[in-house]
Amino acid sequence: MAFQFNMEKLLSIKTKEKEVVQSEYGESVKKFEQLAQSLYELLKKKEEIEQHSGNQFKTKMVINEIQQTQRFLLSLTQQIGSIQTQVQRAREKMNHVHIQLLEKTMEVKKFEKMKERQFSDYQQSLTAIENKQNDEYSILRYINH
Repeated sequence: MAFQFNMEKLLSIKTKEKEVVQSEYGESVKKFEQLAQSLYELLKKKEEIEQHSGNQFKTKMVINEIQQTQRFLLSLTQQIGSIQTQVQRAREKMNHVHIQLLEKTMEVKKFEKMKERQFSDYQQSLTAIENKQNDEYSILRYINH
């Protein structure tokens, strides 16, 4: 008589759900990192342009160049604001999926613990049956002598 966990299908389903959420979490982390990198690059670019424009004010330059630099800085600021919003949303999604992953992991662990307990009970019952059979066999041998 082989051990069979009576909730094996449910454990399998929960494990697959966990794997799906784990994959989704990996994707959300990757998306967050990409957006954060884009934000970093834009902020770095803005800082460089602001330094450059500060140097331009020290030298003589055409008003047209100043206006062009200011328009570009304004455009960069708008892009940064947009990316910051996207980064925040990506962070929230990543955190939400992380919570889901923790929940799925706990569910799977519960079923695995149940399986371990059932297997332990199964082994104990097998041992008890084996001991009983050995006792009966010993009694029969004693009687036959």
